[in-house]
Amino acid sequence: MKRVPLNVKMQFRHLKTFAAVASTLSFTRAAEQVHLVQSSVTEQIQALETELGTPLFDRSRRKLSLTGAGRRLLEYAEDILTLVDEARSAVADAAGFAAGSVAIGGLETICASRLPPLLAEFSRTHPSIALQLKVATSGELRNAVRRGALDVCFAFGDVLSNDDLCSEVVSHERLAVIAPLGHWLAECDAIEPNDMAGEDFLVTEAGCVYRQMFESAFPVDRPGRPRVAGEFNSITAIRRLVETGLGCAIVPSLVVSESETGLIVRPWLGEARSVPIAMSWRRRRVQPTTLSLFLDAARASLGAIRSDVGRHRRAEPSP
Repeated sequence: MKRVPLNVKMQFRHLKTFAAVASTLSFTRAAEQVHLVQSSVTEQIQALETELGTPLFDRSRRKLSLTGAGRRLLEYAEDILTLVDEARSAVADAAGFAAGSVAIGGLETICASRLPPLLAEFSRTHPSIALQLKVATSGELRNAVRRGALDVCFAFGDVLSNDDLCSEVVSHERLAVIAPLGHWLAECDAIEPNDMAGEDFLVTEAGCVYRQMFESAFPVDRPGRPRVAGEFNSITAIRRLVETGLGCAIVPSLVVSESETGLIVRPWLGEARSVPIAMSWRRRRVQPTTLSLFLDAARASLGAIRSDVGRHRRAEPSP
């Protein structure tokens, strides 16, 4: 068995790059994550392998993979990187200042509507803390938080706290039914499940959080379920297709407003009238000061949003 050299002096930046390659299994994506050119990432991994005297990645196959030595190093690298973050946070707390950056992720609709006021106010209050924002799917966001590419993310859904993630519901968004102009739903102030029997609905693909909203509103085993007229991978595309008259859809109210000119927007009066927005962050012994400040700001900003989930009077048809 090859002996590891005793004069190893691993650099922190090499470990950070190694962890990025190990989590993405791609030199290209890792380069984007650590903000380096791909050649620099390759050089750092080669330097680390030379220092340790053993390959960390198997490059012989079509897909990059960790060697046994690479998997062992990753366990230590993650602990080391976490401890360095905790040390920086402890020093910042002792010195009484907060500087650095916070990497934030969110679903497209949340990033476009709920996060801008929060980010703007936070930047005004903490100008020494740089903010980064990334849009992705729910699964991509939480995986990015787990591997440290993001500090916090916002997505629809209930709390998913576990050994590596903390999660907290910070707001609730009322659900709404949208329909094309001229649709008979214009006669109603709000929509109940039985109103939708036989209607054409547009949905996202199975497994998507927006699809889950539809399935919860119209369970398969209940009568009066609308007909699924089409599946699309974009809530923005669905909104536009509803405008063209292709069908109706159920969406969080932040996707549209009741003053929309190209759509009919009505509150949903089903059993689940709102959907939670949860923020998730990595569980650590000591949270970075910058992240703690942002989490508190998010609680205050998003928590101030109150979803209108009360009952609505149904309008009588015009004579």
